[in-house]
This record gives sequence, structure tokens and C-alpha cells, in this order.
Amino acid sequence: MSLLGTPNEDIWPGVSQLPDYKPTFPQWNAVDLARAVPSLDANGIDLLRQTLIYDPSHRLSAKRALQHDYFRSYQETKTDDA
Repeated sequence: MSLLGTPNEDIWPGVSQLPDYKPTFPQWNAVDLARAVPSLDANGIDLLRQTLIYDPSHRLSAKRALQHDYFRSYQETKTDDA
């Protein structure tokens, strides 16, 4: 949670209404993912960011993640090998 920052109503509308939400949670600021994982390129950071969204209704699904540009070079390599 400290990497993503503490969820709040701006990040995840309705989070304060969830049963286990506590207003006394430690308040962390989000860390820039590019600094946290410097080995990832821009596509990798974008994919990671979309899969780490707190609100599951806005999070990238596994099926859509497989279509992400991050995997394009793998898909092209696999096609070239066939």
C-alpha cells in the first residue's frame, strides 16, 4: 500500500464506505512507479500502473492486459518463430 499511496476518495471514490476502511490508516503518498521499477520501459510502467489500480472496477483485466503494448514484442517474436 505504501507504493501506491493510501487510498482515499480522490483515488477510489467510495473507499471510505468499505467495511474494513479505517480513517486512521497511515497516510502514504504514492511513489512514482518509474522510480520504483527503473528496469521497466514506458509500456511496462503503463501496464503495471493499470494492474495496480485500487478500484477493481477500473483495474485492467488479465484478458485486456495480454493485449497491452508491453507484450507486443513477445507476440511478434512468437509469430516470427512459428
